[in-house]
Amino acid sequence: MRGNPMTETLWQAAHGDADVFMAQGGGVAIAMGTLLSVLAAIANGSFTIFMKTNAVRRARVDPIIFTFWACVGIILSSLLSLIKFKFVFSIMGVISGLLFVLSAANSFRAVRLIGVSVGTGVWSGTAVLVSFVAGILLDPQGGVRSTVWALVAIIVIMLGILGVTYSGHIGRVASGQEESLEALLQRQPGPGETAGTFSTGVFTAIFAGVMGGLIMIPLTREKPYLQGIPYLPSFAIGVAIFAPIVVAIPYVTRSEKQWPNLAPGAAALPGIVAGIVWNIGNVLSIIAITQISYSIAYPIFQCGIFVAGLWGMLLFEEISGTSATSFWISGLLIIVGVALLAFAH
Repeated sequence: MRGNPMTETLWQAAHGDADVFMAQGGGVAIAMGTLLSVLAAIANGSFTIFMKTNAVRRARVDPIIFTFWACVGIILSSLLSLIKFKFVFSIMGVISGLLFVLSAANSFRAVRLIGVSVGTGVWSGTAVLVSFVAGILLDPQGGVRSTVWALVAIIVIMLGILGVTYSGHIGRVASGQEESLEALLQRQPGPGETAGTFSTGVFTAIFAGVMGGLIMIPLTREKPYLQGIPYLPSFAIGVAIFAPIVVAIPYVTRSEKQWPNLAPGAAALPGIVAGIVWNIGNVLSIIAITQISYSIAYPIFQCGIFVAGLWGMLLFEEISGTSATSFWISGLLIIVGVALLAFAH
């Protein structure tokens, strides 16, 4: 069983007195944990831009191959922790690695079936909800001071994610980068696809969100000395074991049974950098969990969809005009929801 988050420890020391809690640094701990979570969300929303580089686009790199290289970046950056911390194996870390690989692989499959905007919106919303509920139910120290305000915050965040998803979808449809929702619903299955493509895509996105929302729940069940940075090498082992398997499955199950083209010249560098950026956010979220608990830190981490949309608007002109206005209003809702979630703690 892991130790209390810093805010919980300070609250117990204050014997439930809010004034004493704030005087002893409780407010600073909440602010620091929230800031780390927001920075983690920025990294979580930024790593996908490397998949949109000209080299990757020209080579038409399969998204799941890009995921493989991102996993390499995650493994390499996680092993850097061994420079300072002694290696201690954690089976929970391996499980976290498996959950990450399952989430990443299914998220890219969802994009193929129902598009970037709809797929991202479904799994991000699912991940926010799952990470909050899982934090409350499965994290031994995952309680919140005000359940009502926490629920209000989650609802506001979900509305914001819905708005960001809608804005991104309208913008990408207008620019010809994505099919309309009506077209997606009516689209006939392509080669190798089964009937009910849209419903399959939605289910896949939900599964990706469930796995994504649970990635660091095993951390909350670990011993105190393994929480934080020492958890990373075992996480890397899990990613290293399961990433090649998940990447190979779509290829070896095809009738022609061809091996995947890893496209190292085009995909290796941007993919590895993407993995490093994601893992920076992962590290920040792990530290934030020790400050403000899983039920607060990880839902904020999953709000990276707003940052991803912001990059799409600024760098790739995916959102403009009326959809841009809707995007900013929705982004404001997410920010308000994050603030309310911090207040609820």
